[in-house]
Amino acid sequence: MSDNLQWSLDELCDHAFDIFEELASDNLSPADYTDYQQQHLSRGFVDLKTPDDSWEDLYPVALADGDYVEAWIGLSGEEGQADKVLARLLLNKDKDESECFAQWRGQS
Repeated sequence: MSDNLQWSLDELCDHAFDIFEELASDNLSPADYTDYQQQHLSRGFVDLKTPDDSWEDLYPVALADGDYVEAWIGLSGEEGQADKVLARLLLNKDKDESECFAQWRGQS
């Protein structure tokens, strides 16, 4: 990891939502996108996690360095738990690195 400035946890959440909202209409089914648009203010969530190894199988990334965070974005249930995960984003923690990888609901 470089000595460059890193995103705070709050900034990473905002960054993940920004990316999601920019790309969601092109990557979600019309039903999922409509559901999100109708309910995101009351039920939308982003949850930051340690990335699992599945990303290394899909994209040319080295997760062992700790440079990345995984963001789950979706709609929560009544109890606040993740009810419907619409996207998983892999974000670099370094503000100078713009790479981002995504897995969308309904895509294999």
